[in-house]
Amino acid sequence: MSEWVKVISETKIKEVLTPEDAIDQVEKTWKWYGMGDVIMPTKITLDMESIGVPGWMNSMPSYIKATDKAGMKWVGGFKENPKQGKPFIRAKVFLADPRTGDLLAVVAGDWISDMRTGAQPAIMAKYLASKTDVVTIIGAGIQGYTTLLCMSKLLKMKEVRICDICPEARQKMIERFADAPFKMVDCDNNEAACQESDIIITVTTANAVLVEEPWVKKGAIVITMGSFSEISEDLIRKADMRIVDHIGQALHRGSFAEMAARGEITEESFATDMPTLVSGKHPGRTNPEDRIIVSPIGMGAPDAALAALALERIEAAGIEVPMVDLT
Repeated sequence: MSEWVKVISETKIKEVLTPEDAIDQVEKTWKWYGMGDVIMPTKITLDMESIGVPGWMNSMPSYIKATDKAGMKWVGGFKENPKQGKPFIRAKVFLADPRTGDLLAVVAGDWISDMRTGAQPAIMAKYLASKTDVVTIIGAGIQGYTTLLCMSKLLKMKEVRICDICPEARQKMIERFADAPFKMVDCDNNEAACQESDIIITVTTANAVLVEEPWVKKGAIVITMGSFSEISEDLIRKADMRIVDHIGQALHRGSFAEMAARGEITEESFATDMPTLVSGKHPGRTNPEDRIIVSPIGMGAPDAALAALALERIEAAGIEVPMVDLT
């Protein structure tokens, strides 16, 4: 008996997948989940800070009927990585036969995770934004970049304001969009950047208030994607709608977690989640002046769907990849 496992590298992933694929698969997976065609328990977090190891890892299993594969995303944030020239977020995706348990592929997950992260706010803005003229992105790291890249594929924007505590990071991101059909603005002040912005996105590693309630105009959408709290509790309290990608996860990680731990935020505090909205079971925004807070903590299923698509394309094209027999 043999158990041959394909090993798919970052290089191969980038050859067979595009940002458009990420957008498409995230939206489809949310829809499939909302229709009951995805099995995905709440992620399990291994937080090692208590023993002095500066990092955390998540185990995120899922089964997707459309791909007929079981998958598990293994992803973490490692605070010392940037000092070593490595990304803060590292990810792998494991694909298996759901009926036998045979491992089919070990897939490099950094590009998949980063691009899936970027696809989320683009899709959320598509469904929930009242306007998309002015966009503020706080955080000019790799996931800030993928966020704007995916948004540029899906939305019409006139001005994008880039905030980051590092001036070099802001300039680097602005240079990457030198030919964009929208104006890029370097901002060193979060308050000024948020004023009159239609869409405000936080995508940082900070555990700090980056957006205050008075800075957010009527009709704006605030998308907070960090693993910790990035917006003021007053903004959360006064929001007209609160929406997440997965309610169970949002209660334990991200901008709602501390309020949830005190019992101030519960399951009933959320208007809906993105799978319910994308599958047509909730209308989403009904008032153009509503201020909406959205927090996508990240689901493992879209990453597994992207990995399955990569495997499918590699096999269909006859692309050679390393294989290992686990027996």
